[in-house]
Amino acid sequence: MMDIEIQENKQKYLDYCHQYILRKGIDELLDYLENKTDFFTAPSSTKFHLNTPGGLCKHCLNVFETAMKINEHILLPKQNAGESIFPEPLKVESIAIAALFHDLCKCGLYKQTEKWKKDENNRWVSYIGYEVNDEFPFGHGEKSCYVINFFLKLTREELLAIRWHMGMYDIGESGSSNRFTFYSACDKSPLVVLLQLADMSSSHWFEETTVM
Repeated sequence: MMDIEIQENKQKYLDYCHQYILRKGIDELLDYLENKTDFFTAPSSTKFHLNTPGGLCKHCLNVFETAMKINEHILLPKQNAGESIFPEPLKVESIAIAALFHDLCKCGLYKQTEKWKKDENNRWVSYIGYEVNDEFPFGHGEKSCYVINFFLKLTREELLAIRWHMGMYDIGESGSSNRFTFYSACDKSPLVVLLQLADMSSSHWFEETTVM
């Protein structure tokens, strides 16, 4: 991703935060992201979706925009028609917080390193890639909630959505107790499933993988 695109995405992200989030602590959180983390320059993964500088911010933008569209065109019409088991509409601020901050656990997670591969002539060549260096292995969604809560007081809905945004990927080998907790969370608020849908749709439909 070119530097100009990284800067454009950064400004768009800050604009969304200021437009949709009015909660106490938002300015302090944005200052933290901008000046004390690599959030705006970090990749979204090591070798999957948006594994390029600036990918993390771009991914969060995609998730927010996708979540807003799903809410506007699917969830809200069903609620207005009395066809949803969740009659109360979601607060846009909650959608923004959950989507724009769901992956703060990735700040400082990916480190650039020299890697090796074979070229078209079967010769080994070096390239710069990423590897995971988790200095605080607290979990994925759990760590995001932990970081955000230093600055914003999250609602129960927001906590559940961010904690479980990885969906089934986060509980594959965790046993029946964790699966029950996950399904219960999905039943508590439409925000839980909305964030999962937006996250999966963005990462698998819209975001390319850079082949190193």
